Amino acid sequence: RQDLYVCAISGLTKDILQRRFGEYRNLNLVAEHGIFVRYAGRTDWKEMCFDDSAAWIEKVKPLMQLFQRCTPGAQLDVRKASLAWYYHDCDDQYGSFKTKELVHQLALSTGNLPCEVCQGDKVIEVKSCRVSNGFALKRLVSDQEKTGDNFKPIMIISDDSTDSSIFKFLPKDRAYTVRVGLGETVARHRFLDWEEAEQYLKIIVDDDPLGLERSSESLLERFQTCMGDANTVVDDEDVDLNALEDEPESKLPSHIQPPSPVLGPVGW
Repeated sequence: RQDLYVCAISGLTKDILQRRFGEYRNLNLVAEHGIFVRYAGRTDWKEMCFDDSAAWIEKVKPLMQLFQRCTPGAQLDVRKASLAWYYHDCDDQYGSFKTKELVHQLALSTGNLPCEVCQGDKVIEVKSCRVSNGFALKRLVSDQEKTGDNFKPIMIISDDSTDSSIFKFLPKDRAYTVRVGLGETVARHRFLDWEEAEQYLKIIVDDDPLGLERSSESLLERFQTCMGDANTVVDDEDVDLNALEDEPESKLPSHIQPPSPVLGPVGW
């Protein structure tokens, strides 16, 4: 479909995004929480407006380098406006212990600096207060509005607990905000896993102009109603997967049809 505007917004560097997704020319890529962007159909990366001083990085980096050296398997990624300490390859118990210690030390040392500490999936990130996936999304929407062809509607999907900013930047009547996975979120809707998310996205990009004929009723019900209270925490015991899988297939109601263009940034 040519009427979809798809964008992947990430905290990863542009080099990593280029290696992973560079071959997809119709995909818009945003790296380092909005510092760099590669628009669809182009091969070059552009730097978004950014006037923040990165002097705080040199003050925080030695501490994170110290924890990298004393934590086997840990890696430190130094970016233009952030530092990311990964512990995917660490011993689980020791990695968790060093993570708590690092977060504590960062809280003590960054209190007066223009940065914030975020904890994601096996990563501790310290980034500038002036950059976020939410700011990047707002910039993309604003740029599109200047063309006179506004996004309607906008679907935002993320599986990262640190992506709350991306769910807050747009009015509820303009966007579907979707968290993938369990846990606390400010998103209004939820998919239990990426398999469900992929099923729904496949419906949208199907050859059917409406892209809605083959959706299961159970998938729609969970997408529409799973989040009432934004602070609700959903436990595995609350979800009867067998009952949901037995639901018959059904046509989606007419009010859940995705007019175009659609913006669907995904956060990693």
